[in-house]
Amino acid sequence: MNLVTTAPGKLIISGEYAVLDGAPAVVLAVDRRVAARVEPSSANRTASVFLSAVATELRERYGADDPATRAAAEIVVDSAAFYADGQKLGLGSSAAVTVAATQAALAERAMIVNRSDVLAVALAAHAAAQSTLGAAGSGADVASAVHGGVIVYTVDHSTGPAQNLRGPSIVRRSWPASVTLMTFFTGQSADTATLVQLVDAARRRPDQRDAVEAALVTIADASTALAAALGAPAAVQETAVIGALKLCAIATDRLATAAGVPLVPPCVAHARSGLAALGGTAKTTGAGGGDVGIAVIPATADVTEAERILIEAGCKPLALRLDETGVDTRPVAQ
Repeated sequence: MNLVTTAPGKLIISGEYAVLDGAPAVVLAVDRRVAARVEPSSANRTASVFLSAVATELRERYGADDPATRAAAEIVVDSAAFYADGQKLGLGSSAAVTVAATQAALAERAMIVNRSDVLAVALAAHAAAQSTLGAAGSGADVASAVHGGVIVYTVDHSTGPAQNLRGPSIVRRSWPASVTLMTFFTGQSADTATLVQLVDAARRRPDQRDAVEAALVTIADASTALAAALGAPAAVQETAVIGALKLCAIATDRLATAAGVPLVPPCVAHARSGLAALGGTAKTTGAGGGDVGIAVIPATADVTEAERILIEAGCKPLALRLDETGVDTRPVAQ
């Protein structure tokens, strides 16, 4: 049977940077999807450190002759949906590629693929590939591509065999109906690896260390507040979620100032100021510096007015929606 596996992109809306220290990150899967197929002898296959890492991880786990290992060497991926007008949107394409390739390969050895197996292989493969690029990741983007929807993701920093058995904590949440979520492109792509390295370098400098550490604690506290708000009673979710995201935005500003790294594009700051009149806010996602930002307003506020504010601030609204499905394999439509 000819199968196609797809996996969604993601937006890390809180906990950025601090998630590497064990803070919770709130991650949303979005409806731009990578597609992966097993195509023997395909001329369209391209070299990818992430596809190579999947093949290596499967070989180490199951052996060179396992169907999944053999299939991993024959996977073709399409990530065109993660770009707009030739610009990378910053939706976690490498994680989605890794997850889609992992499930596509595992589907060759079993009709039913356990998501926990996909997550374990994809986390290890993605971390191995990222290490060659000089940027250690938390795995939040990988977990989002596997599970879809809204998750609160926390890295387990304990040591020993128990840590390997537990893995990261992943708690499923729902986005509240009382809060309208909007997405926009800042107009510039960002290099996550470079930004992470710059923040880490500032953290190691004696004259900046304390300020950067304090900013990271603020990010962690604000993300913890958002995670709690998403689990709060419906009657208070609007105030709690928007209030927490306002704190998250301020915390990112504080890290940018402390590290001396341009994490918040001017259009995001301008949008935040304008949306305050509607009771909303705006902030960067992920490492910041560009890529996709989010805006939130009460569900009772005027979406058209919010879009006008975003456009006048220099933001480019995007038609991104929450994707609840996660990684998925199904027959190719004939």
